[in-house]
Amino acid sequence: MAVASWITTTVPLFCRPQQFPQVVSTPVPHLSFHIMEKSEVMRCSRHRNLARVGLVDSGQGSSSVDSHDGVWEDPDDGSGSEYNEEDEEVEGNESDFDGDDVAAVNKSAGSQYEEDLAREVEQLLGPEERAILQQNTAPNLAKISTAKWRPLQTLGLSVQIPFMDKLLENGVDIDEVDKDGLTALHKAIIGKKEAVISHLMRKGASPHIKDRDGATPLHYAVQVGAMQTVKLLIKHNVDVNVADIDGWTPLHIAVQSRNRNIVKVLLIHGADKTIRNKDGKTALDLSLCYGRDFKSYDLAKLLKIIPADRDP
Repeated sequence: MAVASWITTTVPLFCRPQQFPQVVSTPVPHLSFHIMEKSEVMRCSRHRNLARVGLVDSGQGSSSVDSHDGVWEDPDDGSGSEYNEEDEEVEGNESDFDGDDVAAVNKSAGSQYEEDLAREVEQLLGPEERAILQQNTAPNLAKISTAKWRPLQTLGLSVQIPFMDKLLENGVDIDEVDKDGLTALHKAIIGKKEAVISHLMRKGASPHIKDRDGATPLHYAVQVGAMQTVKLLIKHNVDVNVADIDGWTPLHIAVQSRNRNIVKVLLIHGADKTIRNKDGKTALDLSLCYGRDFKSYDLAKLLKIIPADRDP
């Protein structure tokens, strides 16, 4: 019974009716619809493919395809040449369209939008608000800054690089500090904004400025574990042995953060492991203060085997 069922349901999918008339004469109801649907899909697919290469007129339906029953016929020279000419004509039109024209159109549209926006906003503003706008054709730093919140630092942390450049063009000091002595570069490093860090360095931001506690950008780069920033600052010839007001060097901080990779980079580039902080502790001492675990031994070994006078 199972074999007969398999033959009845399977043979019609692979064989023509004239080969097995006794099977087709007793169709299985639930399969007949499936077979018809599949046939229709295949026929439609052939029709689309042939129409795409110019063999079938899409407006004539599928009768021409059915009459050939899927047999391929090479297109005559006339139909093929017409198709190629149309393609060449379209391609030629596209090549004639200059990219500069697109840029000009976009710029014009953008300028028109800005003008419309300006008129709309000025109509929405009250008299006092409109007066403020008229008085400030350029950024008014006195009005948008406090001792804690400096606009260049805020824009840097929010990765608003074009607006940062506008402030710099209007005379903002790239090394301006807040009440804690932090520059925009300090803040960008703390926020691990690598794109902003690189941009500020290209614009001339100083990597040597200390904050109110004597910490340099390198101290903060080590603290947040920003390896690429550490390497970038070293390339700009920062002092790897600079100490803050408590005598902590970047190496002390790297050991405190237990970041082996940064410890190694600092040592390779001349970090002095014999420097003691105000409490008299070397970087090795700090590593041992964490107790007897694998990381303590790992850092201690690294600090012991790399010579103190190793050249970068």
